[in-house]
Amino acid sequence: MTKEEISARQQQAAQFHAMGYNCAQSVACAFADKVDLDKVALFKVTEGLGLGMGGMNGTCGAISAAAVLAGLKDSTGDLELANSKAVSYKDARECIARFLEKNQSVVCRDLKGVETGNVLRACPDCISDAVEIIGEVLF
Repeated sequence: MTKEEISARQQQAAQFHAMGYNCAQSVACAFADKVDLDKVALFKVTEGLGLGMGGMNGTCGAISAAAVLAGLKDSTGDLELANSKAVSYKDARECIARFLEKNQSVVCRDLKGVETGNVLRACPDCISDAVEIIGEVLF
């Protein structure tokens, strides 16, 4: 994916977030055209990942979308052989590792400085970073 394509998806994700989508929904829906799932279904599937997975301030929703998108991109969908997990895990792990390297954490409460008052990365920036990483690694 080119820098221009990534930039356009970052802008789209920012617009989704401004419309009230959570971080995971904003990122995932920016890639709806790249996976075999329509935007409404993707919106529903990622809803519970918001605010650090279920509102628990755990894993950042923006980068959690990478795991969902990796599965949608890489899975064979073979219910009898379940043989594509390794590829999905590898791609998700690479996205998450890059996000961690860039932002020093993948934990929502740490990124937002909930307990420390030291904001590592605000939600809009996490969304932008996740879109960039996903564009580079997955697409």
